[in-house]
Amino acid sequence: MELGDIGVVIPAYNVEKTISPLVREIEDFGFKKENIIVVDDGSTDGTAEHAQRSGATVVRHGSNKGKGAALKTGFLVARTRNLKGVVTLDADGQHQVTEIAHFLEKKADYDMIIGYRYTKERMPFIRKLTNKTTSLVVSLLSRQYVPDTQCGFRFIDLRIFDNIVLSTDKYQTESEMVVKSIRYRFRIGSVPVSTVYADEKSHIRPLIDTVRFIMMAVRFFWH
Repeated sequence: MELGDIGVVIPAYNVEKTISPLVREIEDFGFKKENIIVVDDGSTDGTAEHAQRSGATVVRHGSNKGKGAALKTGFLVARTRNLKGVVTLDADGQHQVTEIAHFLEKKADYDMIIGYRYTKERMPFIRKLTNKTTSLVVSLLSRQYVPDTQCGFRFIDLRIFDNIVLSTDKYQTESEMVVKSIRYRFRIGSVPVSTVYADEKSHIRPLIDTVRFIMMAVRFFWH
């Protein structure tokens, strides 16, 4: 799988300050501009316009549907373009574009590679709690240790969607993707990635998103 066969999917919500620099960095890394797919998930600011001016492919949701829904839209666009794989990363500048190289080095060994976040900066408490809890539960469901199931920095071989269908639309989608991929015997790996925590506002709603995750986990246990 060559770089020209790989796209980048960026779910984006109200990130007009960071989206243009991010698209330029990804292009400078070597990705084709048309294969940088920004899914604007109902933003109320200029996110879509900034992304379009940067030359990325932009798909807009009329309303905010959730990160999972934005990812699914991005995967669909990538597959219709006959891309073989995608890198996903967050739109707020948390992830270092240069570290995409870590994923590409291992892409022949795994069907999905998930970033494992480490940072000298203090991870916000709610993110740390959510990350540890979901990673533990998903690892139990999958019967494979996955250290950071909520990290949005990933490489995904699009062949996995020949077998799995994602049924969720919010933050639990990333966990659903992991569990279903492992159950279909796809190979899941991890690589360490650094993370930059600035003053961005998290869109995670602790109570509601935790309830959604628990409901998804119960369905997996039931089946």
